[in-house]
Amino acid sequence: MSISTLLTTVDPKDLDDVKNFCKVDGDLEDEIITGMMLSARKDIIGQVGSQIDDFYDNNWNFKYAVWLKVYHSYNNRDTSSIAMTFEIQDTYNSTINAMKDDYRLLIYQKEKANEQGDE
Repeated sequence: MSISTLLTTVDPKDLDDVKNFCKVDGDLEDEIITGMMLSARKDIIGQVGSQIDDFYDNNWNFKYAVWLKVYHSYNNRDTSSIAMTFEIQDTYNSTINAMKDDYRLLIYQKEKANEQGDE
């Protein structure tokens, strides 16, 4: 799936996966959760990179990071000043960092291959 598609559409299977992870039954909040998924994807892709269009295809870390971000957003959506807020888990940040490492390695390998092809 291209990055532009990831940023604009949510597959019904992906929505169901997130709802299961968040323990949400029914479809009353599908629109909210879909919006949270698109927002999470945009944030994650912005942090990791958008030069490799297929990097996020079948990428378990990406899927898991989206789940974690949506779970956190869904369960901490009360914006009243008396509500206690919680920071997102370290697991999320570790997952993002792992993706950044994988992404940088792929960029390096592609650049190296291009350099060798130019010789």
